[in-house]
Amino acid sequence: MRGLLALVLVAAGCQDYGYHNKVDQPGADTARDCSVDDTVTAVAVDSTCVVAPSVGTFSPTVEWQWNTNDAYPGYDDIMSTPAIGNLTDDNGDGVIDENDVPEVVFTSFSGGAYSSAGTLTAISGDGSGQEWSITDAGGYHPSSSGGVAVGDIDGDGIPEVCVAAMEVSVLCVTNTGAFKWAGAGPAYVYGAPAFADLDGDGQSEVIFGYTVLNSDGTLKWQGAAGAGYWLSIPVDVDMDGRQEVYAGNTLYAYDGTPLWNDGTCDGMGAVGDLDNDGIPELIHTCGGQVTATNRDGSVRWQATVPGGGGGPPTVADFDGDGMAEIGVAGAYDYSVFDSDGTVLWSMPVQDYSSSVTGSSVFDFEGDGKADVVYADEVTLWVFDGATGAVKFQEDQHASGTLYEYPLIADVDNDGQTEIILPSNNYAYEGWNGITVIGDANNSWRPSRPIWNQYAYSITNVNDDGSIPAHPDPNWLTYNNFRTGGTTLGLGSDLADLSPSNPVYCCNDDDTVDLDVQVSNTGLAGTTAFTSDVYNPGDSEVASGAALTLASGTAQSLAFHIAHSDWRGSLTVKVDDTNRVEECNEDDNSLALGAWPCK
Repeated sequence: MRGLLALVLVAAGCQDYGYHNKVDQPGADTARDCSVDDTVTAVAVDSTCVVAPSVGTFSPTVEWQWNTNDAYPGYDDIMSTPAIGNLTDDNGDGVIDENDVPEVVFTSFSGGAYSSAGTLTAISGDGSGQEWSITDAGGYHPSSSGGVAVGDIDGDGIPEVCVAAMEVSVLCVTNTGAFKWAGAGPAYVYGAPAFADLDGDGQSEVIFGYTVLNSDGTLKWQGAAGAGYWLSIPVDVDMDGRQEVYAGNTLYAYDGTPLWNDGTCDGMGAVGDLDNDGIPELIHTCGGQVTATNRDGSVRWQATVPGGGGGPPTVADFDGDGMAEIGVAGAYDYSVFDSDGTVLWSMPVQDYSSSVTGSSVFDFEGDGKADVVYADEVTLWVFDGATGAVKFQEDQHASGTLYEYPLIADVDNDGQTEIILPSNNYAYEGWNGITVIGDANNSWRPSRPIWNQYAYSITNVNDDGSIPAHPDPNWLTYNNFRTGGTTLGLGSDLADLSPSNPVYCCNDDDTVDLDVQVSNTGLAGTTAFTSDVYNPGDSEVASGAALTLASGTAQSLAFHIAHSDWRGSLTVKVDDTNRVEECNEDDNSLALGAWPCK
């Protein structure tokens, strides 16, 4: 290690547990209770544990595609934004969480009938196939271009899927596609629900425009103005622990009380801190204008969208200057606005169909600049966030377009980031269905295995699909909206794992209990990883439980080893499968030496 390790060990005596004291070993604590203390302790962090930007290794390639609905042939055109989250216990550990392979969930239509009833489908994020597809649940029908949200809304550990419906505002089904409930309120076939625990009681509400439903589908409250195109955003504007609902030009309190209407037209929104004062601004597009509104409802500025139209705004630091900018797709141009409303750059695109498509952004190379991922009627674009220069152009994409946009996630949970692209070819020739694009060199920065709803920000959902009762204000930590990334750290931050301080307790049955401290001195936290003990022939002797370590923390890991398996010098190897990207992969092993017991 680099001299930065400062482990806190709990001292206790080997008492009446049937254990013998061991032969002293380097680094072994002879006065240690043989029970494992799994308290998470603090260690020093290496501030240099970052990855250098790998500029020039941006090499997108198609990983897999879905374009055939096995259950309902022909229902394979998609003109809505998918959702990504875990629906199944793939690793068999008894829980559905971020350690499983995510699903991609979406609505689809057939024969150009994009405003009619369609299918709601879930496919595995690793491309292995379709898991389920439904056309109705409980007599209600998903809209063929309706938006989808995924998450555990009732806190039972099992995720739900909710979708814009034909007959009612929202239809919710279980993780297997079975009917759960249908909510009240007006239907809007192109809208998208959002999940948020508005009052912080541990149960998520389902928001659809100005309609708010409880986690069981009953009506909580309904407003009268500002629907945000039925694409509303939950946000704790005043940071009092209860979330408001930002619906286009109107802000509602958590209980439905109208707080203000900014006097502009209704539209699609986003949230960001445009002046870095810790207070969020609310941004929306409508009528060919981008409007930034202060949290008290006063209009901060308005700007015209170049080329007309204007889809939902995306907020990120596009140029790496430490300030948030706003990306908006119009009919003829994709444009990035500075925090004061001036246009930084515009690039020509083609979205005559709707002129309301969205975009996502991501710092693919870890250089501190967020690249734009945008799909118009005939092309998937990746623009350099600072200049608008074309980094990637895929002309096989097609769409008649509505509000859809590509997503950024680790969709197969392999530690690599992918672009998830919905397409349809009813109006233009090209791809249909879902296309997943990754990097040929596996060089893109890490991202999450979840993008659970249209109104997505990093803190609105946990990695395991649970909905936080009191989410951290996204603008204080990340200051972005509809932006890919990870809760573990900045795109350039890395973890650094290492084992140390072995503690042995010898048992009467000629076995030993081994306790090893595993530390993360890197700047980023980790996803779940495992550690194993190997003999000199590199055969596994013992396996430890999975751990997840935040930056600057350490935790004990226990192994039980028989004397007959201890042939020569054993070695503990942390994250031997390289699930965690680290700044130093050379300090992941610990030699144990000879059999430690007398």
